[in-house]
Amino acid sequence: MSLATFRIGLRHCAGRPSSITLTSNSHLSNSSLITSRHISSISILQSRASSPSKTTSPLSTRYASTAAESIKATAHPPGAPVLNWNSFFSLRTSRRRYSLASSIVSSIAVTGVAFVFLSTQPEMADEVTKLIPMDPVISMGILTFAATFLGWLIGPIFGNTVWKLFHRSRLPEFTVKEKAFFERIRNHRVNPMGASTNNPVPDYYGEKIGSVQGYRRWLRDQRAFNRKREGSYPSGI
Repeated sequence: MSLATFRIGLRHCAGRPSSITLTSNSHLSNSSLITSRHISSISILQSRASSPSKTTSPLSTRYASTAAESIKATAHPPGAPVLNWNSFFSLRTSRRRYSLASSIVSSIAVTGVAFVFLSTQPEMADEVTKLIPMDPVISMGILTFAATFLGWLIGPIFGNTVWKLFHRSRLPEFTVKEKAFFERIRNHRVNPMGASTNNPVPDYYGEKIGSVQGYRRWLRDQRAFNRKREGSYPSGI
């Protein structure tokens, strides 16, 4: 081997490491670029997964609005006025009249049925006389009075049923108002422990209240009762 050939081989061997170094550096730069891209894409996906979606389905929005409109229509039908306190007291008075009328009718009907039954069944009259060992006239009178009282008691059941049928459109609002009214009565009525002959309890259940003015008068009567019970009621002389 000549000296020139040996030098050429040395030069070739000396040049190879630089090419290998350049190649490895280029691979490292490419891998770092790919890694940074992957990291950025992963961070974007994580941020999208962590943030809640603010878009809502048009179908769910339409269903919610339809449900709200149906609730409003059920609570207050279109064209129906809102039930105020004066209307509530008017309905309450009409319900009391229905109950009174049905009590009168049912008491007359039950008394008539009892009278006809005892007239057509003499053995039943004898049984009543045995149960009530008194004069037959008094026994029949007691039985007639019991039948009349029974009819009076069962009358409001029919009267309230008929009243609810005629006022079923206002019944939900009336029920809410009645509950609020009884809550007011319970909170503002007096303690009946201090009642006496000279100071009776003024309408403990509020049954005589028929208007807003009547309710205010009822409140004044409650305050007057308390003042008189405590001895601070002004003298009328």
